[in-house]
Amino acid sequence: MGTENMLLHIDQITVDGKPLPFEDGSGIASGFASFTNTVVPSASGDDFEKRARVPRIFKAKIQFGSNQQPGDYNKLRGIQITARDSQTGRRCLMTKCSFGEMGDLGGGSVDITFNVLSEPQWL
Repeated sequence: MGTENMLLHIDQITVDGKPLPFEDGSGIASGFASFTNTVVPSASGDDFEKRARVPRIFKAKIQFGSNQQPGDYNKLRGIQITARDSQTGRRCLMTKCSFGEMGDLGGGSVDITFNVLSEPQWL
């Protein structure tokens, strides 16, 4: 069976040229269609659609090491992020990203969100 029908599983993430230690299977891209269409009901006849932009975000559960600080991430602006599926060789290049938010510390892996500010490139 070829790789054309395999699901995308992000297993390598590079942030600003450095590998990001993260929990396997936690790399998630959201809003990459850039728009959402919702139904606007009509009083009579056919309904309509309303189209709206949605933010593109990239999330992962990072694993802090002894040489990392939470403040290292909140300074990240205008960076490039690459997410890769090594099984299929598929990559997503996000060329203009910034730190979004970080979850609670002290309970294991930490949720981190990056804002993806330009159209992602699928390679």
